Amino acid sequence: MGAMNKLKAACFAAVLFFTGTVFSGAAETAPDAPEDAALRETINYGTDSEILELIKKLRAGSIYYMDDDLITLASKTKNQNIIIGIFSFFAERSQEGLGKIALAILAGRDSETPQKINAALDYLGAVKEKTALPVIMEIISSDDTGHHNAAIKTLGKIVYSEDGGARTDITEILINYYDNRDPSDDIRQAIVSAVGGSGGKEAAPFLMKIINGNDQSTPLRMAALESAGKLKNDAALDSIIASASSADPNIRFAAVEALGSFKGDAVDAVILESFRDTYFKTRIAAARAAKARRLKDAIPYLRYRAERDEAGSVKEEAVSALGEMHNPEAEVALLALLEDGKTGDGLRSRCAEILIKNDADQYAEIVISRLDEAKAKNQNALYKGLLKALSFAKTDKVEKLTARLFASKDVTEKFYALDLTANNRFTAFRDDVEKLTKDKNSSLSRRANTTLEKIS
Repeated sequence: MGAMNKLKAACFAAVLFFTGTVFSGAAETAPDAPEDAALRETINYGTDSEILELIKKLRAGSIYYMDDDLITLASKTKNQNIIIGIFSFFAERSQEGLGKIALAILAGRDSETPQKINAALDYLGAVKEKTALPVIMEIISSDDTGHHNAAIKTLGKIVYSEDGGARTDITEILINYYDNRDPSDDIRQAIVSAVGGSGGKEAAPFLMKIINGNDQSTPLRMAALESAGKLKNDAALDSIIASASSADPNIRFAAVEALGSFKGDAVDAVILESFRDTYFKTRIAAARAAKARRLKDAIPYLRYRAERDEAGSVKEEAVSALGEMHNPEAEVALLALLEDGKTGDGLRSRCAEILIKNDADQYAEIVISRLDEAKAKNQNALYKGLLKALSFAKTDKVEKLTARLFASKDVTEKFYALDLTANNRFTAFRDDVEKLTKDKNSSLSRRANTTLEKIS
């Protein structure tokens, strides 16, 4: 009986070991949460309308962990609507992964629909896929003009580089097309936009001729001004400055925005004067140009616009520009806007976000004070905006706030607690994070697991 008992005990131990191993493995490769499983089922078996509806949900929720599943679907399906929807979802984020699929569509374009070809071109332009240049040049050189507009736009995105690098050959091909192939107005505009990115030596004279041509259409001259800004060639500067005084407000707007790429006292003077322009888009362009140049002389103008401009979009651009100055005077202006109860909630929140990102140690406590004040006054929009701003903070001064957020019953506040914990490696909240890894809300548990990895 003793031997039999030992045998039973050994068998029982083996079962326990095996069972433990199985359960341990299950814990490491746990099945999808119900929400994730439902998403994957839709990707695997859904109709095109169901897939497009799913993509809307992914977009709205900033959910990107299904990208690999979507890439697999795009590589297998022949459904045009699905492929176009996936291209669009990836293109808007400049997300790589679909390059081979897009190139295959272009290579077999004779048997593909125009919609799929254009979607593939748009995607390749969004990710700046340089290996696509040969097939794009083939399309542009062909007699079939149906895809020329989209191909030229894509070409302009691919060849443009912030670091320069002229493609004289492409510049010559584009200008030759413009001069000798009688293109439509849309294609002319696409060519003009692409020339500045290609950067060849003939680009500046070509663009100046259009900028200075009063007989040219406004959209074409605007495209030339934008292109000249990409080109950053001083040869075109006088033409751009002259356009900043045009009677046409749209030309003024395009000219001032282009000036952000140039330097010099004359450029600075035009930018500053443009803050007085009656056309709101020109004032927006002045703020953007000042931001690009980090023009410190523009700070008083930006402060004035942020406080008093009649157009909300101008105020937003002015605040954004002040944030890029990284200057005490600019930060004083932002803080004043944050503290002023007459400032709109959205603008106050944006000021808080900029100050937190620029110097969380200095401004976190001030923003937390405004956060508490907003909560006490039931200013829900402001409270949410300030809380989001604080979620970017990297400073020990948000540790007490993080504890409060973990203790909250509000799911959104727990998300922000996790963000702050991850940003600051707050290991003191490990237990709170581990608790949330088991939460019924799959998005929250997933974020908690990610946070746990960061603080471990």
